[in-house]
Amino acid sequence: MDKYIRPTLAEFVGTALYVLVVCLFPPRVEASTILPAGVLQGCVYACLILGPGKISGGYFNPVITASVTLCGGVTVRVAVCYFFAQILGGLTGAALSLAILPSDMYSLYLGGSTTLVNGTEPGWGLLAEGILSFILVLTVLMVTVDENKQQLSPLVTGLSIVVGVMAGASLTGGSMNPARSLGPAVCYSLHQDGSYVWNYHYIYWVGPAAGAVVATLVFRFLFASGSREQYRPSV
Repeated sequence: MDKYIRPTLAEFVGTALYVLVVCLFPPRVEASTILPAGVLQGCVYACLILGPGKISGGYFNPVITASVTLCGGVTVRVAVCYFFAQILGGLTGAALSLAILPSDMYSLYLGGSTTLVNGTEPGWGLLAEGILSFILVLTVLMVTVDENKQQLSPLVTGLSIVVGVMAGASLTGGSMNPARSLGPAVCYSLHQDGSYVWNYHYIYWVGPAAGAVVATLVFRFLFASGSREQYRPSV
């Protein structure tokens, strides 16, 4: 139970709470919300790492989980459990926001969905999500997976979320997390005719995944220390 169930439940709860907070106060309603929304998301992420994350590692993001797995942080079997927990957690958090928010506010926020804004071209949006995810994932690998770990890793990871949200909010919404984007899109499109939130949804999977792959390669071949340089995934 300690090896699979409790960590998987911790990832589910952490992802659900993170997505709930994001949906309650997304950064794209007006420009003045970008800074407070970014700080809010970074702070809640750091808190969740120190809370349920103490049991599971505190990833709450499928692409982070994949990169940590490839770099030796968790086994493949645990990673698969985490993936489904994070997807279900994202759906649960988005559903809770639908239940909590007044209908007009929920519609104004698009249910917390991430879409391209300010005329951003899909290609540039994809690149933006990739770069921001690269920063986030490389930060996580350096402060939590590397043998020279940092005691302030929750704070540093939270700050990387703040940076990503603030930099990407006016382009893509600053997701960097497929679970964070999928849950709100599903709930919003079921709540009302919001099929347009799916128009470029692939960006929020391909961009973070590509950024995570590059971050993993950079970490393993350039920055990893000790045994992490030679790691091979365990099953």
